[in-house]
Amino acid sequence: MDIVIEFVVKDIFKSSEFYTKYLGFNIEFTEYEPTSWMQLRNGNTIIMLVTYDYAKKDIPNLKDFSLSTNLYKFRYDTLDKVKEIYESLKNDDKRIFLDLRKSDYRYEFGVYDEDNNMILVTKVTDD
Repeated sequence: MDIVIEFVVKDIFKSSEFYTKYLGFNIEFTEYEPTSWMQLRNGNTIIMLVTYDYAKKDIPNLKDFSLSTNLYKFRYDTLDKVKEIYESLKNDDKRIFLDLRKSDYRYEFGVYDEDNNMILVTKVTDD
């Protein structure tokens, strides 16, 4: 079994730019005209983006678009990569909600994506 996250987004192109520019994802393919669904990949990790309007048509009981209180964790292989992502986000004035820190068995920071999802970027350590 695989778990694939599908983010419901306001602006699919703005959201895809966030994930490709900062977190290293690539666009695998898009669907529909105008584009309302997109699959992104970074290694073995897949995320999907779908516009709220399309999702609402597809799932009539979908609740109104709202702020998320979920945390989505993206684990990277090296601390250098985590630091690189952190600096790039800071330089572009993205909304950091947790500054880069050393915590129990990990380095991490938190940033809001373009749709206010809380993204934790981490590197697991042995200590």
